[in-house]
Formats: sequence, C-alpha cells, structure tokens
Amino acid sequence: MTPYKIVDADAHMLEIPKLLAERLDRQFRDRAPRIVKDLNGQKGEFFVVDKQSVRVSGAFATGVVFDEKYKESVGIEDALPGGYDPAARLKDMELDGVECAALYPTFSFTFFWLDDAKFHEACFRAYNDWLADFVSYAPNRFAGLALIPLHDPAEGVRELERCKKLGLKGGVIWAVPPEEQPYNLPIYDRVWAAAQDLEMPLSLHLATGRRESMPKEDWLWVSRATGRTLDVQDTLLKLIFSGVLERFPRLKIVSAENDLGWVPFLMERADKYYRRWSKGYKVGLSLKPSEYFARQVYATFIDDPMGLKTYQLFPAGATNFLWSTDYPHQAATWPHSQETMERDFQMVPEADRRMIVRENAVKLYGFPVQ
Repeated sequence: MTPYKIVDADAHMLEIPKLLAERLDRQFRDRAPRIVKDLNGQKGEFFVVDKQSVRVSGAFATGVVFDEKYKESVGIEDALPGGYDPAARLKDMELDGVECAALYPTFSFTFFWLDDAKFHEACFRAYNDWLADFVSYAPNRFAGLALIPLHDPAEGVRELERCKKLGLKGGVIWAVPPEEQPYNLPIYDRVWAAAQDLEMPLSLHLATGRRESMPKEDWLWVSRATGRTLDVQDTLLKLIFSGVLERFPRLKIVSAENDLGWVPFLMERADKYYRRWSKGYKVGLSLKPSEYFARQVYATFIDDPMGLKTYQLFPAGATNFLWSTDYPHQAATWPHSQETMERDFQMVPEADRRMIVRENAVKLYGFPVQ
C-alpha cells in the first residue's frame, strides 16, 4: 500500500436544512431550505428551496447499492454524520487514509439555480458561514470552498473577500453563467482580479450551471449527468479564447468532478484551430490555448480509467490533475479509497500518482502538510 495519505480534491458537505436556516437573513427565513417527502408524485425525500429540488438519498449513498428501494426509502436521518459533524468527518477520513480534503456543497448546489438574486446571495452567505464554522474545527485538514454569487459581480467580490477572512480557501461559481451574462464580459474582471489577488481558486463544479434543475424523467437525469462535462469544456474554452486567462495570469480555475480524459483531445484541438485561424481572426493570445490550461486550470476526477490512460498526452503531464473520493456521495470510494487508488493507479508512474492524489491539491489549497 502507498505509504502516504490522500489529499482529497473534491469531497462534499451534507447540509442539514435547519443548520442553514438559522444562518439565513431573517427576511428570507420563511423561504429557507427544507426537506419534503414524496414531492410531485415522486417517492422519497427531497431538499427543496423555492421551486428547486434535489433528491436526498443519493447524497450519502457511498458503499450501498443505489437501487429503486434505496432511492425512495432513505431519508436525511440516515446520512453519514461526517457530512455535517467535523469530528465525525475526521474519523471517516482517518479510516479512509485521507489526510486533508477540499469541501464542496451537496444540496446547496440548488442555490446556483435560483432566479431571485438577493435570495441567491443570502443562501450563499448562510452556507458559507456554516462551512466556515465546520472548517474552523480543523483548519489544517479542511479547505472550505465558498459559494460565490455573480448576479452582481461586485457582490461576488465582497463575498470572496469576506470568505477569505473567514478562512475559506476558494470559491465555486456558475459552471455555466447566464446566456445574457457570459464570462467574457468586462463586468467580471473585478472578480477575476480579486480571486487571483486573494489566491482563491474558482471552481466550475458539475450541477452549478445557471439553467440547471432536477428533471422528472430518470433517463433525462442520466443523459444530463453524462453530458455535463461538455458544458464545462465550453466555459473553459471561452475563458481561454476571450483572453480572461491572458489578462489574469495568476487566476486559478478548477474543473471539478468533470473527469480528465477529454483534456488532451480538447487542448490539442484548441491549439490546432488557434494555429490555423489566429492570423485571420482577432483572438489576441500570447500563448497557445493548452499553455493557459497548463498554467492555470486544474481538473478533478473520481473514476476515469480512460483519463488515467491518456493524461500523459497532455504536454504538462500530471501537474493539472487531482483525484477525489467524492465522500459521501453515491460515486464515493469511501471507506476503500486507499485500495481503490492501488487498483486504479497501477499503471501510473509513482511520481505522477503522488502528484495526482496528494501534491497538486496541497499546492493548490496551501495545506500545511509535507
């Protein structure tokens, strides 16, 4: 077994609604997130905020068979305590051979889908306050990633600055912004500048697209889950070709839970079209697209056999990729992450393995470990 512990690049919280409600601005508490049983004819428990909802059971289904019975019968009271209790989380991490973890939300991804900007911002603040309290229990072991509102980019900057003071280590933004407010607009420049100056990486996590919602048809849920990586790829290309990464060279962007097998292909294609068309079209980059990715973009993954076979085709090699356990979700490797790593990384050179499962995340989030 590998003689070092994992630094988990994408683990998750498990938000108990009352823990968020008590931190929500008083004017919005009548709209606070809640648990609803058997929603709109669908059996089971759902986390609901305004018109948005997400099924509860899949959020902590690690190590179980996620079948129809489990999906419809398991409730929030069955959740692993490590999702909301930091002492329990540390015990689960020790059991799994994990030393440190970057923490993303679970149910609070639904907040990204809200239309009411002020309520959206209030929900983000409530979550961030709760996350900061959780992280403060073991600040050297947890990197909390704040939810950053961007309906009003000025408010996003204020929340970045506030969360930095609270001890959080990065931010999560829309993986896909509104069509009428794309990331190439100058209104976001203050956000990119603040993130690079505060050394707060910004994550594009699946399920944070502005137009997301929970589909009623099972097949559509599976189809959407399969294709979400395409949304993030499009966002990354726009950040590169519009010059955002050119103008903000210390800005770090994380593609979270979107796998990595697509990176060599997409970057080779981006370089090809830039080479063919850069003189005929006004793009204005000083580097090749793949060089911006190598300098500023990271990608996390859980189970991506093709990615581990092909990542070395990307010129920068292993330096941009980070492994995660996805605790406590259905795809999670807990409590067998060490064994899973040994199995899945058999053909990966040891130096690359160490970077992917540990060193890259240590560097990105500044964990004070060796």
